[in-house]
Amino acid sequence: MEKRKLKFFCLLIVLLGYFFSSEKVLADNAGLSVDTSLIMLRTEPGKDLQFSFNIKNQTAVEQVVHLEEKDILIGNENELTFVDVTQGPSSWVAFEQNDFVLKPGQLQVVKADIKFPKNEKISNAQMMTMVSFAPEDSSVPQGPKVSGNIGVYLILSSSDAQNAAGKVEKLAYLKFVDKTADVSVVYANGGNVQFVPQSKLSIANPFTTERREISFENHFVFPGKKVTFTKNLSGLSVFGFYEIRYSFKDGNGQLLEKTGYVVGKLFPILLLIALLVFGIFIKKLIKIRKENSKT
Repeated sequence: MEKRKLKFFCLLIVLLGYFFSSEKVLADNAGLSVDTSLIMLRTEPGKDLQFSFNIKNQTAVEQVVHLEEKDILIGNENELTFVDVTQGPSSWVAFEQNDFVLKPGQLQVVKADIKFPKNEKISNAQMMTMVSFAPEDSSVPQGPKVSGNIGVYLILSSSDAQNAAGKVEKLAYLKFVDKTADVSVVYANGGNVQFVPQSKLSIANPFTTERREISFENHFVFPGKKVTFTKNLSGLSVFGFYEIRYSFKDGNGQLLEKTGYVVGKLFPILLLIALLVFGIFIKKLIKIRKENSKT
């Protein structure tokens, strides 16, 4: 009986291993992939542009691919909105091929030209290349079909647009914290070209040598827009007292620093006890001096 249970247990492990390994292969091979999600180009008067990116079929079947350029607006917090505009910037983009078929594992270079209208001056334009894909019906007679969309941002800015100034508009953090705390900084782009600010946060305890530097996640900030940078601080003490310094460097290289302070939620109690002990010590010291002066 024990041998039979052991054989069944081993067989179960083998089947589970095969199942999960098969699932992993399906997940790794699902969909199409591109080698970039963002293309940034500088425009010059009277000069057309070209751009390209690679696309690969990660599935085990042939995929029919369709390319389409769409106009977009990027707002605060990098919120994306598709805009239906006649003769918008997306109409300037022409692909070598809008429709093609990719074989399993095939890699293809997507090429496109941007032809600007005469006397058109570009300060900033935002578009997205939509890559739609679906399998050939004949190639997948049975089973699930993998299809979907991939977006590649295309951002145009004038070669004259060199102002990448930014500023910190708002700091938000709790004054009294537990062992963890959330901090956030609202950062605004006051220039005319998008950039990724170099940002970090340092936290230090003035009473000790403890100091840590933490980087915020990288985010593009577009002209005239705002993005909130957030970070969760961990490893704090409920009895601690901390200085928090925010550092942001904009696209012009200008460094802006802001400083704030947070305390552990039990720090006031610790401070009160320390003051009481200090008061008792001073009281006793005064009493001792008075007794000594009498003698």
